[in-house]
Amino acid sequence: MGMLDGVRILDLSRLLPGPACASWLRGQGAVVDRVEAPGRGDFTRHIPPYVPVEGGEVGAYFAATSRGVRSVAVDLRHADGIALVRRLAPRYDVLLEGFRPGVLEAMGLGPDVLHAEAPGLVIARLSGYGQTGPWASRVGHDVNYLGLSGALSAQAEGPRGLALPTVQVADMAGALVAAAGICAALAERARTGRGRVLDVSLAEAALWVASPLLAGATGEGVDPGPGEHLLSGGLPVYGTFRCADGRWLTLGALEPKFQQALVARLDGDLGVLDHPVLAARLATQPRDHWVEALQEVCAGPALAPSEVADHPQHAARGAAVRQGAITWVRPPLGELPDGGVPALGAHTDVVLGEAGVDAGPLRAAGAVA
Repeated sequence: MGMLDGVRILDLSRLLPGPACASWLRGQGAVVDRVEAPGRGDFTRHIPPYVPVEGGEVGAYFAATSRGVRSVAVDLRHADGIALVRRLAPRYDVLLEGFRPGVLEAMGLGPDVLHAEAPGLVIARLSGYGQTGPWASRVGHDVNYLGLSGALSAQAEGPRGLALPTVQVADMAGALVAAAGICAALAERARTGRGRVLDVSLAEAALWVASPLLAGATGEGVDPGPGEHLLSGGLPVYGTFRCADGRWLTLGALEPKFQQALVARLDGDLGVLDHPVLAARLATQPRDHWVEALQEVCAGPALAPSEVADHPQHAARGAAVRQGAITWVRPPLGELPDGGVPALGAHTDVVLGEAGVDAGPLRAAGAVA
């Protein structure tokens, strides 16, 4: 049994942060019903790269966050669609939304309205900058939130500007902050019977990730440049090194005992532990030779995405699983959800039927699909 078995989530969110939060909750056993717009559905269904699923192809961002989720196609621009969500909401423990501040209220689905009918409902609101403050109404994406965290300015400059992380740091951090908040709110509700409104800012999630950097930089009075922070290139024995086969080794010999062990493992002839000397030595053998030889020195491979599911650590714990051509990641602490990636609106009739709602008239009116 999952830790959240019996918990029901109504997910009105879109793009990555909200669905990633819902995906983690689904992995702990919660039922997740996602409301998508009829016609095209969530925008991430159409963002490349695409992965093959039953019935065709779908965007990787959608696929990665939608296994085992039930898709309900409801038009929230239609009065009957809004009325339907209002009717459904009391049947759930959590309502998750990712609209810009004020949109939920404009639809007549604000927290005051929902709590009047369902006092125990936990309402998790994910937005770029939070529900308050001078930037609350501004639009944004991961790059903007990282920019506000203070971390992006120290990235190395490439041909197209500052190098960006390959993954969406603020979005995924915000998803986990929301998931943690939801679990805490459910624990509180078990004591008090009352729900709670969670104001989750993606910018603040990125800020939390950057908190050690900010404390150190402001404490020293120095804003680090590219490669100058201790753990981003400032320490020669903490970084990445290209090996003889062209693949990359990660090295994290932070503590003196690991640095001493590193010198011993490399025949003790290194002299000063600087990056050029280490780079030259580690370039003499293939990556996996060093992964084995330096296993007591905080070394490991910088895996390519195609290698991840085959790594023995991930395979032993079922953390990453290859099914067909696709690598799926198990939500940490939970299970990889069954049920595959849903087609748009595949569960509309099922979900409405569970609520005693006849989908026929709503479909005829264009409110559901």
